Amino acid sequence: MDLPKVPQKPSMAENSEEILLDIKGGDAEPRSKKHKKQAARKKGGLMDLYNELNQQVAELSPVSLKEKLIFFELFVATLNAGVPVAEALRMLETQSQNPKMQRVVRDMRHSIESGDSLAQALLNSDGVFDETTASIVAAGEKSGKLNDVMKELVRQYERMDSIQKKVKGVMTYPIIVVVVMILMVIVVMVAVVPKLVSVFEGAENLPLPTKILIAGSDFFRNQWGLFLLILGIVVGGVLLWKRSPAGKKQWSTFLLSIPIVGDFIQKAVLSRMTRIFSFLIYSGVPIIDGLRISAKVAGNPVYKRKILLAADDLTRGIEISENFSDDPKLFPPMLVKMISVGEKTASLGPVLEKIADFYDEDLERKIKMLSKLIEPFILLLMAGGAVFLILAIYLPILKMNDKVLG
Repeated sequence: MDLPKVPQKPSMAENSEEILLDIKGGDAEPRSKKHKKQAARKKGGLMDLYNELNQQVAELSPVSLKEKLIFFELFVATLNAGVPVAEALRMLETQSQNPKMQRVVRDMRHSIESGDSLAQALLNSDGVFDETTASIVAAGEKSGKLNDVMKELVRQYERMDSIQKKVKGVMTYPIIVVVVMILMVIVVMVAVVPKLVSVFEGAENLPLPTKILIAGSDFFRNQWGLFLLILGIVVGGVLLWKRSPAGKKQWSTFLLSIPIVGDFIQKAVLSRMTRIFSFLIYSGVPIIDGLRISAKVAGNPVYKRKILLAADDLTRGIEISENFSDDPKLFPPMLVKMISVGEKTASLGPVLEKIADFYDEDLERKIKMLSKLIEPFILLLMAGGAVFLILAIYLPILKMNDKVLG
């Protein structure tokens, strides 16, 4: 006779996999699987949030000149291989590491596929490519020499990138030195000077450097909030002023009036303008259109306005050299004479190319000279700061010693 089976209690392992009924749906699902799904949803939400934030940061970050140069180099290579523009852009979508650049190239391809020109696609790039680049490409599309124009754009971006690197190399050292000096001054004002005040307390007729040092220390320690507020207001006001049409013109005029900086800006503007103007003439672009495009290439509101006026006067029969001769500060007499020779001999393109070569070489010399001038200036600045601190600290000590000995 068989005995009835006694039901066994589920083990701990079975309890851990206990099946729970979903009250809403009535489906049975293991607890562990439900936990895994919830964790996966949570992880996916965090990843989506991270990707969204990363995308927003990428959209706010600018596209560097180097990234633009690489894009144009690859673009020209694909066009020279006979690849259509839209397909070339499709191939370049994932070449950049910058998400913003990838999105811009993708939008350009969509714009081309919808029937827009390459110049229009460049204009719709959210400011990544400027109006000047689009104007030059438009001239190439109209003349049927897009490949040649793109090659010249690559050369222009290479020159701009080379100059930018040289200027950064020259300015890196003084910027680091100035930042370190500012940090040292803040440390001295906040940590060192208050201890000296207790030493000089009660002293009469403190020297002027010591009074300035103590007053600066009191301001830094007690009014630092006011200092930051004033600094923020000043910086914000200057930025808003520079963005206004009148501010752009006034700021550009001010930069051109600075002895060394103004000469450097002038050489860079004239080199860029004359080279692009020369290339456009070689490409068959009408002189008036080429002059207007060159005005946009200048990158300086003062030069842009003057060159556009020269283009308008050219329609009335007034020569470029005659128009430029009215302002020798912007256009040196040598430049005006060479343009006049080019206009009279119908060789304006080659003459402008020679001018551009001259200004490129002169710009190289200016950069080298600037690097040599900055070093003694920085040394004088450091020496002046050290002398001021020494005088501010030791002059009252010497006076106190004289009183004791006297």
